[in-house]
Amino acid sequence: MPIPHDPESRWWVEAAGTHPDLVGSLRPALIAFVAFDRNRVPRIAGTGFIVAAEPEFALVCSAKHVFTEGVLAAQRPTRTHAASAIVVRAVDKTPSLDPNKLKVVRQESTNATMLNIDYLNYNDILDIAACVLRPQEGESIAERLSIPLDTRVPSVGDVVHMVALEDMEVRELAPPGDWSGEGQQLSIFRRISIRVGVVTGVYPKGLRHYRWPAFTTSIPAKPGMSGGFVYRPREGVPIAACGIVCADSSTEESHQDFFHCGDSVVGCAWPAIALRLPLSLPSYPKSPTRTLFEMVRRGLVPAPLGGIERFNLTETANGDCIIHEAT
Repeated sequence: MPIPHDPESRWWVEAAGTHPDLVGSLRPALIAFVAFDRNRVPRIAGTGFIVAAEPEFALVCSAKHVFTEGVLAAQRPTRTHAASAIVVRAVDKTPSLDPNKLKVVRQESTNATMLNIDYLNYNDILDIAACVLRPQEGESIAERLSIPLDTRVPSVGDVVHMVALEDMEVRELAPPGDWSGEGQQLSIFRRISIRVGVVTGVYPKGLRHYRWPAFTTSIPAKPGMSGGFVYRPREGVPIAACGIVCADSSTEESHQDFFHCGDSVVGCAWPAIALRLPLSLPSYPKSPTRTLFEMVRRGLVPAPLGGIERFNLTETANGDCIIHEAT
């Protein structure tokens, strides 16, 4: 069904232009990933959103493929192995977190800042990733707006808002002075998109080749919007992410016409609480980690909206954790 109570019976609308105050309030919570190849050529890989923040760090959620496809393709535009290779080295399919090869751009009310990624975690099952950002030396995170997770799943017909960055573009104004990138100047353009639509399907066991709990919406998602968040607007309830934008199968007509139903795939946010995070910063390869689920249970971080009581957690042989709803 189209958007309830919409006099024009549209399937989706772009609301950013008519809600500048909402755009301004959400701006500090959205970040863009900028990756560099060996020649320091920059490329924007996708969107992320801040789940929790302090002056010294920020926890961010995004889609896994933003890193394993977007960042990796930008850092290594030329394959280091044949497409038919049976065995691929882990280093060849893992994005680098080196600050010379990956930066995070965040815009506050009056200025923009760049941060570094201290830790990144995802698994092979979910198209969801979590990372920890740290400010550059001598800097701190000033405006600490956070979008908490929401472990509740929307229902078919619910009105939802999709918040992400789109029309992102990066240009080099001045080349770097040396291999470290010092002196390089960039011009980065991005626009906040807030799209309103409805949930068209809920798939607790996955949809087609998307093998994780997900739902679809009538909102078409453009390239670059992957990693943004979806929330249910409710009076008196804080904005909280019940989903993370993962894929889009919308027709060209739906991208151009509000009266055509889109088909975006949104990963449910609740499995993100199974991802591991370091217990201290800075983190190292063998630093101790704990799942967000356990951190919430121990009171180390605030509980997401909807709580965690109905979930169970099991650990796999390779150290990943699988979370599922209790029966």
